[in-house]
Amino acid sequence: MQTFSYNSFLRNYYLTSFFYQFIFAYAIYTVLFNIRGLTVFQISLLLSWRALVGVLLEVPTGALADRWSRRKMLIIAPLIKSICFVIWYFANGNFYLYALGFVFWSTGSSFVSGTTEALLYDTLTYAGKKDDYEKVLGRMKSYQWIAIALSTLIGGFIAGYKLDLAVAFSVLPLVISTIFAVKLIEVPKIATSAEVHYMEYIQIAFNEIKTNRVLLYLVIYLLAISVFGSLGGFDQLYFQLAKLPIFAFGIAGSLGAASSAVGTYYIYKLKKLTSVFYLLPLVSSILLVLVAKYPSIPMIVMLLVTYFISTSLTVLMEAKMQHSIRSVSRATITSASHLGINLFAILLTPVFGLIARVWHLQAIYLVTGLFMFVFATWVFTVRKKMVVETTNGHNLD
Repeated sequence: MQTFSYNSFLRNYYLTSFFYQFIFAYAIYTVLFNIRGLTVFQISLLLSWRALVGVLLEVPTGALADRWSRRKMLIIAPLIKSICFVIWYFANGNFYLYALGFVFWSTGSSFVSGTTEALLYDTLTYAGKKDDYEKVLGRMKSYQWIAIALSTLIGGFIAGYKLDLAVAFSVLPLVISTIFAVKLIEVPKIATSAEVHYMEYIQIAFNEIKTNRVLLYLVIYLLAISVFGSLGGFDQLYFQLAKLPIFAFGIAGSLGAASSAVGTYYIYKLKKLTSVFYLLPLVSSILLVLVAKYPSIPMIVMLLVTYFISTSLTVLMEAKMQHSIRSVSRATITSASHLGINLFAILLTPVFGLIARVWHLQAIYLVTGLFMFVFATWVFTVRKKMVVETTNGHNLD
């Protein structure tokens, strides 16, 4: 058995997450669908289908991670996701093959979802560094965004030469992710003394979300800002509308990911500043209204700023949620929050598609901006109810 090394764990943990997100196809996959003949509404159905598969698998895989090995889950996930891009390479405009590919994408993602955060929290606790959770989680997210920035930049240029190559080349980094996951050392889980069976993890998770009021508010917050995940599926179509050349899609995506990398890396410094939780969504709402009203290349920059805000806030909220969990079902609760996000995406993505079909693409961004204004107002009114009490008696505001 290998000896546990905290620094070695962090290195392999970061690299596993980095290569899992180093996907060249991120630069062009929705515009690829469009170029291959799919309509905006069909694309919205595919994105909704991806979320639906995630909903079906999210909590069961979270419970599996609590019951089984989180390390093995992270080993398997990249290999499952890689099958998606093999299928897409041969799809050639076939709607159903693209949908099949998303089955493997979502399955891989559900294996990672909840598992990654729970493994990190248990490991930091084991190493006596639980207070560093926000910092380490933020860095992990930052490295993921750096991976997305680099792969999107390169993927845009690859796609400028040949679209399908950006899809095919996305398999290799996922294999590398698996290699680093194999090197992870899994410490004992934080658990109660009693044996907990598979279905009990799910029951415990939903009972805690229902009875832990702070946790419930944090889950709602994560659900609301997840609207940017659904919105992002239409960005490449917005780039087309703004007359951005195909090769520059990767540049735009890379800039957005790079800014998110910076935000997620340093956002832990603002964890005690309560005002960021409602002021930043308010800023996003204003920017999205401008993006909707003036579709152009300069407005793409404003759009990317809104993602910088949402990804940074997600790190803070996910960290607060981990601190607020008191039961054994840590991965299951995290996966349950992701299940809610996927359910929201299932409903929201086709609605966005219909809005674009009935009015125009920009209306999607206008509606999201108005939603964020309402959300920012709500957060301001309940901000005092979102305070997390840590085990050492300190408050996380």
